[in-house]
Amino acid sequence: METMSTIESMNQKLNPEELGKKFNTENTYFFEEYLRKQVKADPLIRFNIIADWVSVGKAQAAKGLLDGYASEYHIDSITIRATRQQYEEDVNAFMSGVQWEEI
Repeated sequence: METMSTIESMNQKLNPEELGKKFNTENTYFFEEYLRKQVKADPLIRFNIIADWVSVGKAQAAKGLLDGYASEYHIDSITIRATRQQYEEDVNAFMSGVQWEEI
């Protein structure tokens, strides 16, 4: 029973929307540190991150994270949920592989 609870806890930590909230609320350095620790604890772990639009700065941080650390931190995808107007504020971030989900 304890093993099941550990698995459920791990799944909850790795929920793409929860990772997106963590990405949006934490300093990029601390978020990267979190991913680094998760990969060290489980080298087979993979991440998908779904975050709501916060700002151009966060969109650029997502681009930087994906461009610079996707393989190191096992990031399969980063999706930002944004309106068309928000998307157009930094189209470049979305051209680099960060996915856009229109809201």
